Amino acid sequence: MAAFIEVEGLSLSIGGASILKDISFSLEKGRFLGIIGPNGAGKSSLLKCIGRLHKRFSGSVRLDGVPLTSMPERMLARRIAWVHQTGSDSLPFTVREFALMSRYPWQSAFGGITRKDIEITEAALSVARVEHIADRRLGSLSGGERQKALIAAALAQGTDVLFLDEPTSFLDYRHQVETIELITRVNRESGITVLLVTHDINLALYGADDLLAIKRGEVCWKGPSRDILNGDLLFDIFETEFQSFAHQGQSVPYVVPKGLVR
Repeated sequence: MAAFIEVEGLSLSIGGASILKDISFSLEKGRFLGIIGPNGAGKSSLLKCIGRLHKRFSGSVRLDGVPLTSMPERMLARRIAWVHQTGSDSLPFTVREFALMSRYPWQSAFGGITRKDIEITEAALSVARVEHIADRRLGSLSGGERQKALIAAALAQGTDVLFLDEPTSFLDYRHQVETIELITRVNRESGITVLLVTHDINLALYGADDLLAIKRGEVCWKGPSRDILNGDLLFDIFETEFQSFAHQGQSVPYVVPKGLVR
């Protein structure tokens, strides 16, 4: 299958400091890629370069064969939706209002909101299972509720690519599970290509088809997610030993640093 996202020779420096060094990889359409690595490895910076939030990088990024540098902002917003880590709790909008605002790439300058926009937004709220909080303001929600609302807004945007930067940070266990289950369900049922940055190996193993490991700004490994458990790969990436646990009927082992096992 042809590459859908192609990154070639991507390097980024900020303030004279090298953040990313010669990153190259490709991803097929409809795949779920987990981008993992230790804190400060450059994971979020890589995602921002691919999504053109960082623009002053060298190398190239192609989406469906088209260089992102040649793609107008509105067209880019029709292809890539973002779910960021923080910054939504102070927005003075209800869940429904915020999701409906995500339809902007498809609206004409003078046409305003259409019935189709409303139908797509309501469908996105349903997929994310946030209809019951649709009329509440984002600032009144718990962290887990708000994260699902943000994913609903990203779905309402109607893109075929979804970028998520540490979407389960600061969430309790229940909402971590619900969030990763939602992301995985959207990928499997809708065929949306997902790129997710996380430092949580278990979340990545649960949902991702493939993993890209970044360390000190460089790719140190890429492959099928389960292969990350082979040999000393996790030690090489995180510089600590891991132990895996599995129960009968469990398809993916659970891993923890050995230092936390007693």
